[in-house]
Formats: sequence, C-alpha cells, structure tokens
Amino acid sequence: MTYHRTVCETALETTGAFRSPWLRAAFRTVERTDFVPDRIWLITADDDGLYPMLDKAVDEPAWLAAVWDPHRSVVTQLDDGATAATGPASGGFTSSVSAPDIVFEKLNQLDLEPGHRVLEIGLGSGYNTALLSERAAAVTSIDIDPDLVDAATARLRRAGYPARTVCGDGLAGYGHDAPYDRIIATASVHGIPDAWREQAADGAVVLTPFNTAFEDGGLLKLRAQGGVLSGTFVGSASYMPVRAHRWRHRLPSLDAYAQSASPIDPARVLDGTWAQSFTLGLHVPDIHRTARSTEDGRQAQLWDTGGTSVSVVDYAAWREGAAVTQWGPRNLWAEVVAAYATWRTNGQPHVTRYGLTYDDAGRTLWFDAPDNPVHSCPHQ
Repeated sequence: MTYHRTVCETALETTGAFRSPWLRAAFRTVERTDFVPDRIWLITADDDGLYPMLDKAVDEPAWLAAVWDPHRSVVTQLDDGATAATGPASGGFTSSVSAPDIVFEKLNQLDLEPGHRVLEIGLGSGYNTALLSERAAAVTSIDIDPDLVDAATARLRRAGYPARTVCGDGLAGYGHDAPYDRIIATASVHGIPDAWREQAADGAVVLTPFNTAFEDGGLLKLRAQGGVLSGTFVGSASYMPVRAHRWRHRLPSLDAYAQSASPIDPARVLDGTWAQSFTLGLHVPDIHRTARSTEDGRQAQLWDTGGTSVSVVDYAAWREGAAVTQWGPRNLWAEVVAAYATWRTNGQPHVTRYGLTYDDAGRTLWFDAPDNPVHSCPHQ
C-alpha cells in the first residue's frame, strides 16, 4: 500500500473503524483514489475566504495527502456545480468524498450482512457505494445530480462494481428494488420521508445524518417493523443536506413587536457543546438560529421555519427590559429557554438518550424509551 493509505489505515485502526471484520478487507480492496476527481477543494478557507484547490496533475503528493486524510472530507462540487473546478473558489459545499473515519463509522453502525439489499441515498463519488458492494448482495444508489451520477457510474464500472445507479430524488427512494434490508444516507435530512419507511423491509436498519433547524450533525439509526421506524441517535455526523432539506429563512412582514428581559444569560443556552445544542434542537424542531456581531456586541437571531415569528436576543444587556425583541405570535426565545430548562432538569442527558419514531401519524421524539414521549408532530 502507499504511504498515505497506510497512515490512513493506522489512524482508522485507533478509532475502531474495523470493528466489523469485513471493513478492513473492504478498505484495502476499494481504491479510494479511484473515486476522487483529479481536482478537489479543501474544506478550510484561506485568508481570502477561498477554498484552496488541489490538482492531481499539478501536485499529486498534496492531492494524495488530502484524499487519504482520515479525518477530513474533500469537496468535489460547489454551488450544485455552478462553480467550475478551475482554481480556489468560494461557495456552498454541495458534494464531497466524506472523511474515512465517518464513512467507516457509519458502515459499522449499518450492521450490514451478506445477502442484504441496500438503498443508498446520495451516490456522490461512488466510494461509499463501492464499499457497500463489498458486503451486500445488491446496492441501489440514487443521486439528484445527473453529472455526479454519470461520473460515479463510470468509476464504479471501471472498478468492476455492478451497483444500480439512479438519477432521481433520494427522498422518494427507489421503489423498483424495494424492499430494502438497509437504507443509508450520505446526505443529511431533517425528517424521514414516508418513502423510506414504506420501502424498508421488516427488521431493516435506516441510518442517516440528521439535522435540526437549531443545530446540525446528528446520526440517527432507526429499525423498521410493521411500517414503523423507531430508534435513537448514535452519535454525530456532519453532512451536506439533501437539496430539498436546505434551511431557508422565511421572514414575516411584521411591524409590531414586544420587548422583554431574558431570564438567563444567552451564552449559557447558546454557547454550549454540540450535544447540548443538538438536544435543544430536538426539543424545538422548527426554530432556526443564527448569530451576528453588532457595534453593541453579540446578538442571537431566531426564526421559526414556518415564517411566522422572529426573536432577537442581545447578549450583553440580557437583564434589561429591551434585551429580547420578538415579532409575531410566538416568543421563540422563551421556547428555547424552556427547552434548556427541561434539559437541565433532566440532568443534562446526552443526545444518545433521545430517539425518534416515525409512523402513519407523524414523528414522535422520546427520551430513553418510545413509551416516554417528549412531543409529537404531524408529517412535515
């Protein structure tokens, strides 16, 4: 093996990436470099705010080091392909080859066995598809971008993998090959579509990165039984969202507002760990937040995803009567503070103690067990 590949394997070994015995052989068999374009962007911007580009033809050692970095993804598309891969650029990440550590962690969580039929949401470069094909009986992979599908299909065929590749909306699944024993997403969602539930065989695992409006980055593992999906968060996974699940601000046109003091320092609520923020997002599933700095200091801005209400919270003057300004019928800051109080009262539980159930009625968030619901909401 090459130097960079050996270093990557050693690093993955330390993280338990090969605890499912078949994965070490898959790592060694699937040549990752065969599934990465010759031109890629790094995920860390330079001083000019541009993402550096690495061109294999210009600096192959640097390209190889980036491709085999065990902990960092490489970006293969910006702005849905509108930004050409010609040099350093800015824009939104819309496709990547995920870092080996999270790729193999997800494959461990998938509990994949020989004979399984797999639906993959997000074909991307085809690397994950090739790894799945080393274990599963049949793999169907779907992606919404025709250029990505064409390129990945060609790579898979050159490497000898017969996986079915489909250009289409991954949220609709692919009914022609259903039911599936495993469904795995390589892009994040903020809700499980009915199609995945309907196309999952009894006993199937559905594994997906999961975002809340408040905080991104959960990894949700569900099991299917009788048309119901239910399971817990098993860790974190930061992935680009499927195109239909990108958050968009819908600001209401409101003139009237109310002001009040905050009952707590906003920093205690909003500047916590990822696990704290993600858990709060589970409690307030339709509240999105951003932060900004003004001449007077820091502010937090909250929107509800339905576009009815907005709250702005001032950090420095949180005790004062004008610290929280709210527009619309909902006091979003009060809802977030209430979620924080509940989390603290429950002993600051980790996100892995929370689970979701999807059935015909909608979605239920629960704590520790499905018979201990936190709240329910209809299908989004």
